[in-house]
Amino acid sequence: MRIAIIGDGISGLHLALRLRQLGIDVTLFGAKSPEAVRHGRALNFVARSGSTRRREELLGLDLWASPDTLAEARTVTVHGPEPLTFRADPDPAYSMVDFRLYLPAVVEEYLARGGRHIVTDLTARTAHEAAADHDLVVVAGGRAAGELFPRDPGRSPFDAPQRVLCGGLYRGIGETVPHSIEFHVVPGVGEVLRMPFHCAEGRVDVLGLEAVPGGPLDPLCRTPYAEDPAHFHSVVLDVLHRYVPDLRERVDERAFGLNRPADLVQGGVVPVVRRAWRALTGTTYALAVGDAWIVNDPITAQGANLGSHCALELAEAIAAGPPYDEAFCRAAEERMWPYAESVVQWTAAFVRPPSPQLLSLFRAADADPAVAAAFAVNFDDPPAMWRSIASPERTAAFLAEVRSGATPPEGSAVSSTPDSASAAAGTSRTQPWADLTARPS
Repeated sequence: MRIAIIGDGISGLHLALRLRQLGIDVTLFGAKSPEAVRHGRALNFVARSGSTRRREELLGLDLWASPDTLAEARTVTVHGPEPLTFRADPDPAYSMVDFRLYLPAVVEEYLARGGRHIVTDLTARTAHEAAADHDLVVVAGGRAAGELFPRDPGRSPFDAPQRVLCGGLYRGIGETVPHSIEFHVVPGVGEVLRMPFHCAEGRVDVLGLEAVPGGPLDPLCRTPYAEDPAHFHSVVLDVLHRYVPDLRERVDERAFGLNRPADLVQGGVVPVVRRAWRALTGTTYALAVGDAWIVNDPITAQGANLGSHCALELAEAIAAGPPYDEAFCRAAEERMWPYAESVVQWTAAFVRPPSPQLLSLFRAADADPAVAAAFAVNFDDPPAMWRSIASPERTAAFLAEVRSGATPPEGSAVSSTPDSASAAAGTSRTQPWADLTARPS
Protein backbone atom coordinates (compact mmCIF):
# COMPACT_ATOMS: atom_id res chain seq x y z
CA MET A 1 0.00 0.00 0.00
CA ARG A 2 1.33 3.41 -1.00
CA ILE A 3 -0.44 6.50 0.26
CA ALA A 4 0.23 10.10 -0.81
CA ILE A 5 -0.82 12.93 1.49
CA ILE A 6 -1.08 16.43 0.01
CA GLY A 7 -0.75 18.95 2.84
CA ASP A 8 1.33 18.84 6.04
CA GLY A 9 -0.91 20.61 8.52
CA ILE A 10 -2.09 18.78 11.60
CA SER A 11 -4.48 16.44 9.77
CA GLY A 12 -1.89 15.45 7.16
CA LEU A 13 0.82 15.00 9.78
CA HIS A 14 -1.29 12.98 12.19
CA LEU A 15 -2.45 10.77 9.35
CA ALA A 16 1.12 10.29 8.10
CA LEU A 17 2.45 9.42 11.56
CA ARG A 18 -0.35 6.94 12.25
CA LEU A 19 0.08 5.23 8.89
CA ARG A 20 3.82 4.95 9.56
CA GLN A 21 3.02 3.31 12.91
CA LEU A 22 0.79 0.84 11.08
CA GLY A 23 3.57 -0.04 8.64
CA ILE A 24 2.05 1.69 5.61
CA ASP A 25 4.21 3.46 3.02
CA VAL A 26 3.54 7.22 3.04
CA THR A 27 4.72 10.21 1.02
CA LEU A 28 3.87 13.58 2.57
CA PHE A 29 3.79 16.70 0.39
CA GLY A 30 4.14 20.15 1.96
CA ALA A 31 4.28 23.70 0.62
CA LYS A 32 7.20 24.82 2.80
CA SER A 33 10.21 23.40 4.55
CA PRO A 34 10.11 23.20 8.35
CA GLU A 35 12.51 26.14 8.60
CA ALA A 36 10.38 28.28 6.28
CA VAL A 37 7.33 27.60 8.46
CA ARG A 38 9.27 28.45 11.64
CA HIS A 39 10.28 31.85 10.32
CA GLY A 40 7.06 32.73 8.50
CA ARG A 41 3.94 34.65 9.39
CA ALA A 42 1.44 33.40 11.93
CA LEU A 43 -0.73 30.66 10.48
CA ASN A 44 -3.50 30.51 13.08
CA PHE A 45 -3.87 30.32 16.86
CA VAL A 46 -4.80 26.76 17.71
CA ALA A 47 -5.95 25.39 21.06
CA ARG A 48 -5.34 21.64 20.99
CA SER A 49 -7.94 19.85 23.09
CA GLY A 50 -7.56 16.97 25.51
CA SER A 51 -8.70 14.49 22.86
CA THR A 52 -6.13 15.80 20.40
CA ARG A 53 -3.44 15.52 23.07
CA ARG A 54 -4.49 11.90 23.68
CA ARG A 55 -4.16 11.21 19.97
CA GLU A 56 -0.69 12.71 20.12
CA GLU A 57 0.17 10.27 22.92
CA LEU A 58 -0.93 7.43 20.66
CA LEU A 59 1.31 8.86 17.95
CA GLY A 60 4.27 9.03 20.32
CA LEU A 61 4.40 12.83 20.40
CA ASP A 62 5.39 14.23 23.78
CA LEU A 63 6.23 17.78 22.77
CA TRP A 64 5.50 20.82 24.95
CA ALA A 65 4.25 19.15 28.10
CA SER A 66 5.33 22.08 30.28
CA PRO A 67 2.56 23.64 32.41
CA ASP A 68 3.49 26.98 30.83
CA THR A 69 2.05 25.76 27.52
CA LEU A 70 -1.32 24.71 28.96
CA ALA A 71 -4.63 26.47 29.49
CA GLU A 72 -6.32 24.97 32.54
CA ALA A 73 -9.25 27.35 33.00
CA ARG A 74 -11.90 28.94 30.78
CA THR A 75 -14.48 31.66 31.39
CA VAL A 76 -17.47 32.44 29.20
CA THR A 77 -19.04 35.89 29.45
CA VAL A 78 -22.09 37.28 27.66
CA HIS A 79 -22.17 41.08 27.68
CA GLY A 80 -25.22 43.26 27.20
CA PRO A 81 -28.47 44.00 29.00
CA GLU A 82 -28.44 40.57 30.68
CA PRO A 83 -24.76 39.92 31.52
CA LEU A 84 -23.77 36.33 32.28
CA THR A 85 -20.47 34.77 33.22
CA PHE A 86 -19.34 31.31 34.26
CA ARG A 87 -16.27 29.09 34.37
CA ALA A 88 -16.14 26.07 32.10
CA ASP A 89 -12.65 24.68 32.66
CA PRO A 90 -11.23 22.21 30.12
CA ASP A 91 -10.20 18.85 31.56
CA PRO A 92 -7.62 17.85 30.44
CA ALA A 93 -6.10 21.25 29.84
CA TYR A 94 -5.71 22.60 26.32
CA SER A 95 -2.23 22.90 24.82
CA MET A 96 -1.48 26.33 23.39
CA VAL A 97 1.56 26.21 21.11
CA ASP A 98 2.26 28.31 18.02
CA PHE A 99 1.93 26.13 14.93
CA ARG A 100 5.14 27.73 13.64
CA LEU A 101 6.77 25.65 16.38
CA TYR A 102 4.43 22.68 16.40
CA LEU A 103 4.24 21.79 12.70
CA PRO A 104 7.99 21.90 11.92
CA ALA A 105 8.75 19.80 15.00
CA VAL A 106 6.19 17.17 13.98
CA VAL A 107 7.47 17.11 10.39
CA GLU A 108 10.97 16.52 11.73
CA GLU A 109 9.70 13.73 13.98
CA TYR A 110 8.01 12.15 10.96
CA LEU A 111 11.29 12.35 9.02
CA ALA A 112 13.19 10.84 11.94
CA ARG A 113 10.86 7.85 11.73
CA GLY A 114 11.76 7.31 8.10
CA GLY A 115 8.99 9.27 6.43
CA ARG A 116 9.31 11.06 3.09
CA HIS A 117 8.50 14.77 2.87
CA ILE A 118 8.47 16.56 -0.49
CA VAL A 119 8.25 20.36 -0.66
CA THR A 120 6.23 21.43 -3.71
CA ASP A 121 3.12 23.30 -4.81
CA LEU A 122 0.01 21.76 -3.28
CA THR A 123 -2.09 21.87 -6.41
CA ALA A 124 -4.36 19.52 -8.30
CA ARG A 125 -1.45 18.84 -10.64
CA THR A 126 0.61 17.50 -7.72
CA ALA A 127 -2.28 15.25 -6.75
CA HIS A 128 -2.62 13.93 -10.29
CA GLU A 129 1.12 13.29 -10.49
CA ALA A 130 1.07 11.47 -7.15
CA ALA A 131 -1.74 9.24 -8.43
CA ALA A 132 0.68 7.68 -10.92
CA ASP A 133 2.60 5.78 -8.23
CA HIS A 134 0.33 5.73 -5.17
CA ASP A 135 -2.76 3.68 -4.40
CA LEU A 136 -4.64 6.56 -2.76
CA VAL A 137 -4.12 10.32 -2.66
CA VAL A 138 -5.36 12.03 0.52
CA VAL A 139 -5.68 15.80 0.18
CA ALA A 140 -5.36 17.60 3.52
CA GLY A 141 -4.73 21.18 2.37
CA GLY A 142 -3.40 23.52 -0.28
CA ARG A 143 -4.92 24.82 -3.50
CA ALA A 144 -5.65 21.25 -4.52
CA ALA A 145 -8.66 21.30 -2.17
CA GLY A 146 -10.60 23.95 -4.07
CA GLU A 147 -9.41 22.66 -7.43
CA LEU A 148 -10.46 19.06 -6.85
CA PHE A 149 -13.41 19.13 -4.48
CA PRO A 150 -16.42 21.36 -5.20
CA ARG A 151 -18.58 22.84 -2.47
CA ASP A 152 -21.31 20.53 -1.18
CA PRO A 153 -24.33 22.89 -1.18
CA GLY A 154 -26.48 20.57 0.93
CA ARG A 155 -23.98 20.72 3.79
CA SER A 156 -22.74 24.29 3.37
CA PRO A 157 -25.29 26.81 4.66
CA PHE A 158 -23.07 29.88 4.12
CA ASP A 159 -21.66 31.45 0.97
CA ALA A 160 -19.73 34.30 2.65
CA PRO A 161 -17.63 34.80 5.80
CA GLN A 162 -19.78 35.01 8.91
CA ARG A 163 -17.11 36.90 10.85
CA VAL A 164 -14.35 39.36 9.99
CA LEU A 165 -11.30 38.18 11.92
CA CYS A 166 -8.44 40.03 13.55
CA GLY A 167 -6.17 38.03 15.82
CA GLY A 168 -2.65 38.48 17.05
CA LEU A 169 -0.04 37.62 19.65
CA TYR A 170 0.22 40.44 22.19
CA ARG A 171 2.19 41.44 25.24
CA GLY A 172 0.94 43.51 28.14
CA ILE A 173 -2.35 41.75 28.92
CA GLY A 174 -3.03 40.49 32.43
CA GLU A 175 -5.09 37.51 33.61
CA THR A 176 -7.69 37.31 36.34
CA VAL A 177 -7.40 33.52 36.43
CA PRO A 178 -3.93 32.10 35.65
CA HIS A 179 -3.57 29.98 32.49
CA SER A 180 -7.13 30.80 31.43
CA ILE A 181 -9.04 31.18 28.18
CA GLU A 182 -11.59 34.02 28.09
CA PHE A 183 -14.48 33.92 25.64
CA HIS A 184 -16.56 37.11 25.50
CA VAL A 185 -19.82 37.25 23.54
CA VAL A 186 -21.21 40.66 22.58
CA PRO A 187 -24.56 39.95 20.85
CA GLY A 188 -24.90 41.72 17.52
CA VAL A 189 -21.26 42.84 17.64
CA GLY A 190 -19.12 39.72 17.74
CA GLU A 191 -16.77 37.86 20.05
CA VAL A 192 -13.52 38.63 21.84
CA LEU A 193 -11.09 35.87 22.76
CA ARG A 194 -8.06 36.05 25.01
CA MET A 195 -5.92 33.04 25.76
CA PRO A 196 -2.35 32.26 26.82
CA PHE A 197 -0.01 31.10 24.09
CA HIS A 198 3.51 29.75 23.72
CA CYS A 199 5.54 31.07 20.78
CA ALA A 200 9.24 31.26 19.88
CA GLU A 201 9.72 34.20 22.25
CA GLY A 202 7.93 32.46 25.13
CA ARG A 203 4.62 33.31 26.80
CA VAL A 204 2.33 35.80 25.05
CA ASP A 205 -1.46 36.21 24.77
CA VAL A 206 -3.73 35.68 21.82
CA LEU A 207 -6.22 38.51 21.45
CA GLY A 208 -8.78 37.53 18.85
CA LEU A 209 -11.67 39.64 17.57
CA GLU A 210 -14.50 38.09 15.56
CA ALA A 211 -16.64 40.87 14.12
CA VAL A 212 -20.15 40.51 12.76
CA PRO A 213 -19.78 41.78 9.16
CA GLY A 214 -20.93 45.38 8.94
CA GLY A 215 -21.07 45.71 12.72
CA PRO A 216 -19.11 48.07 14.96
CA LEU A 217 -16.08 45.74 15.24
CA ASP A 218 -15.79 45.32 11.47
CA PRO A 219 -13.70 48.48 10.80
CA LEU A 220 -11.07 47.51 13.36
CA CYS A 221 -10.66 44.06 11.88
CA ARG A 222 -9.96 45.70 8.53
CA THR A 223 -7.59 48.36 9.93
CA PRO A 224 -4.06 47.85 8.54
CA TYR A 225 -1.35 47.45 11.12
CA ALA A 226 1.79 48.26 9.15
CA GLU A 227 0.72 51.77 8.10
CA ASP A 228 0.46 53.05 11.68
CA PRO A 229 1.03 50.53 14.51
CA ALA A 230 0.33 53.10 17.24
CA HIS A 231 -3.04 53.94 15.70
CA PHE A 232 -3.87 50.27 15.30
CA HIS A 233 -3.12 49.60 18.98
CA SER A 234 -5.16 52.61 20.08
CA VAL A 235 -8.16 51.36 18.09
CA VAL A 236 -7.85 47.92 19.69
CA LEU A 237 -7.78 49.46 23.16
CA ASP A 238 -10.79 51.64 22.38
CA VAL A 239 -12.75 48.57 21.29
CA LEU A 240 -11.83 46.71 24.46
CA HIS A 241 -12.85 49.72 26.57
CA ARG A 242 -16.22 49.92 24.86
CA TYR A 243 -17.17 46.25 24.71
CA VAL A 244 -14.99 44.31 27.19
CA PRO A 245 -14.06 46.87 29.87
CA ASP A 246 -12.89 44.32 32.43
CA LEU A 247 -10.34 43.00 29.93
CA ARG A 248 -9.28 46.54 29.03
CA GLU A 249 -8.55 47.25 32.70
CA ARG A 250 -5.97 44.46 32.70
CA VAL A 251 -3.98 45.92 29.79
CA ASP A 252 -0.71 47.64 30.66
CA GLU A 253 -0.54 50.38 28.01
CA ARG A 254 3.22 50.74 28.45
CA ALA A 255 3.81 47.11 27.51
CA PHE A 256 0.84 46.51 25.20
CA GLY A 257 1.47 45.71 21.55
CA LEU A 258 1.93 42.97 19.01
CA ASN A 259 4.75 40.59 19.81
CA ARG A 260 5.96 40.97 16.19
CA PRO A 261 4.41 42.37 13.00
CA ALA A 262 4.28 38.84 11.59
CA ASP A 263 2.08 37.76 14.51
CA LEU A 264 -1.16 39.32 13.18
CA VAL A 265 -3.83 37.49 11.17
CA GLN A 266 -6.72 39.38 9.54
CA GLY A 267 -9.41 38.31 7.12
CA GLY A 268 -12.32 35.92 7.10
CA VAL A 269 -13.18 32.38 6.11
CA VAL A 270 -16.22 31.05 4.31
CA PRO A 271 -17.47 28.00 6.24
CA VAL A 272 -17.72 25.19 3.71
CA VAL A 273 -18.07 21.43 3.38
CA ARG A 274 -16.65 20.14 0.11
CA ARG A 275 -17.33 16.93 -1.76
CA ALA A 276 -15.14 14.34 -0.10
CA TRP A 277 -13.66 12.42 -3.02
CA ARG A 278 -13.14 12.20 -6.76
CA ALA A 279 -11.38 9.96 -9.28
CA LEU A 280 -7.92 11.06 -10.44
CA THR A 281 -7.35 8.15 -12.83
CA GLY A 282 -9.32 5.10 -13.77
CA THR A 283 -8.11 3.34 -10.62
CA THR A 284 -6.83 5.98 -8.18
CA TYR A 285 -8.97 8.29 -6.08
CA ALA A 286 -8.39 11.50 -4.15
CA LEU A 287 -10.02 11.74 -0.71
CA ALA A 288 -10.32 15.00 1.24
CA VAL A 289 -9.65 15.39 4.96
CA GLY A 290 -9.01 18.32 7.30
CA ASP A 291 -9.31 21.79 5.80
CA ALA A 292 -9.47 20.29 2.32
CA TRP A 293 -12.82 18.77 3.26
CA ILE A 294 -14.31 21.07 5.90
CA VAL A 295 -13.53 24.68 6.83
CA ASN A 296 -15.25 26.11 9.90
CA ASP A 297 -15.14 29.56 11.40
CA PRO A 298 -12.62 29.46 14.30
CA ILE A 299 -15.22 30.63 16.84
CA THR A 300 -15.51 27.15 18.39
CA ALA A 301 -11.77 26.34 18.10
CA GLN A 302 -12.55 23.01 16.43
CA GLY A 303 -10.68 23.14 13.11
CA ALA A 304 -7.38 21.50 14.07
CA ASN A 305 -9.05 19.17 16.57
CA LEU A 306 -11.54 17.97 13.95
CA GLY A 307 -8.72 17.49 11.45
CA SER A 308 -6.79 15.36 13.93
CA HIS A 309 -9.86 13.29 14.79
CA CYS A 310 -10.66 12.57 11.15
CA ALA A 311 -7.01 11.75 10.39
CA LEU A 312 -6.99 8.96 12.97
CA GLU A 313 -10.35 7.64 11.76
CA LEU A 314 -9.11 7.62 8.17
CA ALA A 315 -5.86 5.89 9.14
CA GLU A 316 -7.78 2.92 10.53
CA ALA A 317 -9.91 2.73 7.38
CA ILE A 318 -6.79 2.74 5.20
CA ALA A 319 -5.10 0.13 7.38
CA ALA A 320 -8.01 -2.25 6.76
CA GLY A 321 -6.61 -2.56 3.25
CA PRO A 322 -7.44 -1.93 -0.40
CA PRO A 323 -9.10 -1.54 -2.79
CA TYR A 324 -9.15 2.22 -2.33
CA ASP A 325 -11.94 2.72 -4.80
CA GLU A 326 -15.14 4.75 -4.82
CA ALA A 327 -16.78 2.39 -2.33
CA PHE A 328 -13.83 2.87 0.04
CA CYS A 329 -14.05 6.67 -0.27
CA ARG A 330 -17.78 6.63 0.35
CA ALA A 331 -17.36 4.41 3.43
CA ALA A 332 -14.52 6.59 4.76
CA GLU A 333 -16.66 9.71 4.46
CA GLU A 334 -19.58 7.98 6.18
CA ARG A 335 -17.23 6.97 8.98
CA MET A 336 -15.97 10.54 9.54
CA TRP A 337 -19.14 12.55 8.86
CA PRO A 338 -21.24 11.98 12.03
CA TYR A 339 -18.54 13.55 14.23
CA ALA A 340 -17.70 16.21 11.64
CA GLU A 341 -21.35 17.12 11.17
CA SER A 342 -21.63 17.93 14.86
CA VAL A 343 -18.76 20.40 14.54
CA VAL A 344 -20.32 21.98 11.43
CA GLN A 345 -23.72 22.37 13.08
CA TRP A 346 -22.32 23.59 16.40
CA THR A 347 -20.11 26.18 14.71
CA ALA A 348 -22.95 27.37 12.50
CA ALA A 349 -25.09 27.87 15.62
CA PHE A 350 -22.38 29.96 17.27
CA VAL A 351 -21.90 32.35 14.33
CA ARG A 352 -25.64 32.97 14.13
CA PRO A 353 -27.41 35.21 16.67
CA PRO A 354 -27.60 33.33 20.00
CA SER A 355 -30.59 31.00 20.00
CA PRO A 356 -33.06 30.99 22.92
CA GLN A 357 -31.86 27.55 24.02
CA LEU A 358 -28.20 28.61 23.96
CA LEU A 359 -28.97 31.62 26.13
CA SER A 360 -30.97 29.41 28.49
CA LEU A 361 -28.00 27.07 28.78
CA PHE A 362 -25.70 30.02 29.50
CA ARG A 363 -28.12 31.27 32.19
CA ALA A 364 -28.16 27.83 33.75
CA ALA A 365 -24.35 27.63 33.70
CA ASP A 366 -24.17 31.08 35.29
CA ALA A 367 -26.34 29.85 38.15
CA ASP A 368 -25.17 26.24 38.53
CA PRO A 369 -21.50 25.12 38.52
CA ALA A 370 -22.59 21.58 37.59
CA VAL A 371 -24.07 22.87 34.33
CA ALA A 372 -20.94 24.90 33.65
CA ALA A 373 -18.80 21.80 34.20
CA ALA A 374 -20.95 19.71 31.86
CA PHE A 375 -20.79 22.44 29.23
CA ALA A 376 -16.99 22.42 29.57
CA VAL A 377 -16.85 18.68 28.94
CA ASN A 378 -18.90 19.12 25.79
CA PHE A 379 -16.30 21.47 24.28
CA ASP A 380 -14.19 18.36 23.73
CA ASP A 381 -17.14 16.22 22.62
CA PRO A 382 -18.78 17.87 19.60
CA PRO A 383 -21.60 15.30 19.24
CA ALA A 384 -22.55 15.93 22.86
CA MET A 385 -22.23 19.69 22.43
CA TRP A 386 -24.50 19.77 19.40
CA ARG A 387 -26.95 17.44 21.11
CA SER A 388 -27.15 19.87 24.05
CA ILE A 389 -27.92 23.00 21.98
CA ALA A 390 -29.62 21.70 18.83
CA SER A 391 -33.15 22.60 19.93
CA PRO A 392 -35.00 23.89 23.00
CA GLU A 393 -36.10 20.33 23.72
CA ARG A 394 -32.54 19.03 23.53
CA THR A 395 -31.26 21.76 25.84
CA ALA A 396 -34.03 21.11 28.34
CA ALA A 397 -33.20 17.40 28.32
CA PHE A 398 -29.49 18.14 28.76
CA LEU A 399 -30.16 20.43 31.72
CA ALA A 400 -32.49 17.89 33.29
CA GLU A 401 -29.84 15.17 32.96
CA VAL A 402 -27.17 17.36 34.52
CA ARG A 403 -29.37 18.44 37.41
CA SER A 404 -30.47 14.86 38.11
CA GLY A 405 -26.90 13.62 38.03
CA ALA A 406 -27.67 11.31 35.08
CA THR A 407 -25.09 10.63 32.40
CA PRO A 408 -26.21 11.08 28.76
CA PRO A 409 -25.74 8.01 26.53
CA GLU A 410 -22.18 8.08 25.25
CA GLY A 411 -21.78 8.66 21.54
CA SER A 412 -25.45 9.27 20.81
CA ALA A 413 -25.87 10.16 17.17
CA VAL A 414 -27.28 13.56 16.30
CA SER A 415 -29.36 14.12 13.21
CA SER A 416 -28.76 17.04 10.91
CA THR A 417 -32.44 17.83 11.52
CA PRO A 418 -32.38 18.01 15.32
CA ASP A 419 -36.02 18.94 15.75
CA SER A 420 -37.24 15.75 14.10
CA ALA A 421 -38.35 12.74 16.08
CA SER A 422 -35.50 10.69 14.61
CA ALA A 423 -32.79 12.99 15.93
CA ALA A 424 -32.02 10.91 18.99
CA ALA A 425 -31.79 7.60 17.18
CA GLY A 426 -28.65 5.59 16.64
CA THR A 427 -25.14 5.46 18.03
CA SER A 428 -21.72 6.36 16.68
CA ARG A 429 -18.17 5.52 17.64
CA THR A 430 -16.31 8.75 18.18
CA GLN A 431 -12.88 7.48 19.26
CA PRO A 432 -12.31 3.87 18.10
CA TRP A 433 -8.57 4.55 17.85
CA ALA A 434 -8.32 5.14 21.61
CA ASP A 435 -8.04 1.41 22.36
CA LEU A 436 -5.51 0.71 19.64
CA THR A 437 -1.90 -0.08 20.36
CA ALA A 438 0.68 1.87 18.38
CA ARG A 439 2.90 -0.33 16.26
CA PRO A 440 6.01 1.74 15.42
CA SER A 441 7.51 0.83 12.09
